Amino acid sequence: MDLKKLDLKERIKELEEQLEEAKSHTYIHETNHLYCQDGEMHFGFGEDKWLVYNTDQLFKDLPFIINQVVKENKKMQDYYLGKIKDELKELDPDDKTTTKEIPGFEGTLEKLNNL
Repeated sequence: MDLKKLDLKERIKELEEQLEEAKSHTYIHETNHLYCQDGEMHFGFGEDKWLVYNTDQLFKDLPFIINQVVKENKKMQDYYLGKIKDELKELDPDDKTTTKEIPGFEGTLEKLNNL
C-alpha cells in the first residue's frame, strides 16, 4: 500500500472512533420544551429530541446540579466581564481609571463590577 492509502485508512479509523464517542454523548445547547408528567421531567431540544428524567432522581441530583451550574456561570460571567473591561481600556489607553462609562450606559460598569 502506498502512503496515501495508509493515511486514508488511519483517518477513517480516527473518524470511526470519534463517531463511537459521539454516539454516547448528547449536547443540549438549549431546550424548547419543558414539562412534567407521571413522575418524569421532559426536556425537549433540537429537532423533536427528548431527554426524560425521573423526578425523584432529579430532585436528589438538584443540589449538585445547582452548585455546578452556578460555579460555571460565574466563571463565564467573570470571563466576559474581563473581556468587556479590556475592550473599554483599549478604547482609551491613556485613561488610567479602572472603569469607563459609555454614553447611554452610565452606571452599567458599576453594576458589572458588583457581580
